[in-house]
Amino acid sequence: MKRVSLIVGLCLAMIIPAAAQENPIETISHDPGWCTIIHRWGFIGDSLCSGEHEYAREDGSKVWHDVYDYSWGQRIVAAIGGAVGYNFSQGGETAKGWIEHFWDYPMNRNADISAKAHPCQAYIMALGCNDKHKFKAGDATKDINLEDYTKNADTFAGYYGGIIQRVRGMQPEAPIFVTTMPGLYGSSEFSAQIRAMAGIFDNVYVLDLEKYAPDYDTPEFRARYFLDGHLNAAGYQFTAWMFMTYINWYIERNLPAFSKIALMN
Repeated sequence: MKRVSLIVGLCLAMIIPAAAQENPIETISHDPGWCTIIHRWGFIGDSLCSGEHEYAREDGSKVWHDVYDYSWGQRIVAAIGGAVGYNFSQGGETAKGWIEHFWDYPMNRNADISAKAHPCQAYIMALGCNDKHKFKAGDATKDINLEDYTKNADTFAGYYGGIIQRVRGMQPEAPIFVTTMPGLYGSSEFSAQIRAMAGIFDNVYVLDLEKYAPDYDTPEFRARYFLDGHLNAAGYQFTAWMFMTYINWYIERNLPAFSKIALMN
């Protein structure tokens, strides 16, 4: 009997890790689900967080606009109903730039909105696309000073971790969802640093688009969801459904961690 129990135990041990690898967005829902318990959202990011649309003039030159109403963040808010969301985001933004433009001295294209002026119950961070061209990825385990974020290293990991530290100083218990970049936009080196944040900070959850999202670079996906290098209105709506499905998956499995959402100022 002991031998049988040992074999069964080993089999279960082999099964559990496989189950943990399920794709949270294999079936994408249009229902916000548990996301409805969050009433104030903060969206931290770049052009893809801002609903940026682009088009060509008659002379062939490009025009880019952050159309916030069509951003995936505002589509999440619209789906929930009764919630509010703040786009702390703009086209071309980096993690270092975000600290300067939305925290230290707010000066940005979204009416100079300040993240410090609008504490939220939960945040989604979607940065990195522009950072990979300007900064080293770094090492989150070494580049983040947990005692003093002003001493973080001048790397993507240092700046990105610094954003989490600043937000946590204002909202200590707010869940933060950090987003890796889909393959078309991303860098595995940078995405690795984003994933590392969940091991460094409590109540941080990884929306791993690099691993689980559809391939953004197929002709079919681009025809449906793109305007040249950025998403179109349908693309941002699709992304909103994807995020809501993923976040609902996390909340459903971690309900005690979200028990104080309604008590946040």
